[in-house]
Amino acid sequence: MIRATHLSKRYGGKMALYNVNFSIGKGEVVGFLGPNGAGKSTTMNLLCGYLEPTWGKVEIAGVDMALQPLEARRHIGYLPEIPPLYMDMTVAEQLSFACELRRLPQRGGALRDYVDSLCRRTELLDVRDRLIRNLSKGYRQRVAVTQLLVGSPEILILDEPTVGLDPRQIREFRDLLAQLAQEHTIILSSHILSEIRSSCSRILVFNEGTLIADGQPERLQEELSGRRVLLAEVRGGGEAVAQALAAVSDVLSVEAEEDGETRQFRISHRPGTDVRGAVYEALKPLPCTLLTLRSQEVSLESLYLEITRRNEEA
Repeated sequence: MIRATHLSKRYGGKMALYNVNFSIGKGEVVGFLGPNGAGKSTTMNLLCGYLEPTWGKVEIAGVDMALQPLEARRHIGYLPEIPPLYMDMTVAEQLSFACELRRLPQRGGALRDYVDSLCRRTELLDVRDRLIRNLSKGYRQRVAVTQLLVGSPEILILDEPTVGLDPRQIREFRDLLAQLAQEHTIILSSHILSEIRSSCSRILVFNEGTLIADGQPERLQEELSGRRVLLAEVRGGGEAVAQALAAVSDVLSVEAEEDGETRQFRISHRPGTDVRGAVYEALKPLPCTLLTLRSQEVSLESLYLEITRRNEEA
């Protein structure tokens, strides 16, 4: 659905983006991660056609943005960091205006029905006739997202969409995003690590105008550390448990920590291997009980810091 090739943007003497290459397939939910000024918003503006690249190319659904910009933009719904809403319009008026901008053929009753269908999809029917200025921040953001859906674009691009929302509104927004992900390709930018982790299955990490990492969080963590980690909670067995775990093929190290009547074991093993079955078999002969066995969650914070540190050292 999206392909960026050698994408670069210069502002005067400063390179805001340099030689960025990536492609995004249909149905993916991709997070752009990086600090403020890393190049995330510039990349989004280039993908949407709001900026022209200094060099490089953007293709949207196979359409060259430079050669056929209007055709390429028909595939995109874009939400900038500051939502483009008119405070003196009602929700229905704002969405009807968006339909006019998209040059949709609906008029009269057909337009009203179409707007109602959009409101129903994003749970805005109860506030369709209220002025946008009288809505909460969360509802305004929901109106802005609904506006993206006008014309049924295949691609939704959202720049820092949860800035200023409270925890409850953020949770509601995540639920809405999960619904949209069933029918759309989505790009979401943020400098908040937990936001990317909760919403996206793939991340593109930007730093100082360059793309420095691309992949699933778990895979990036493996590549950085050269290992994966299982967490096991075991009751009983004494020191024999640690010895048995250390003897399992592909296990690199075992760390134990007392936790009352049980012990927590941190089992590091080689990437690309699955040692869960072997761990179970190793403990079965021992006088112990394996209570839990799970993969360690990837810390995006440590992942991001490690990626940027290595990039700076290089």
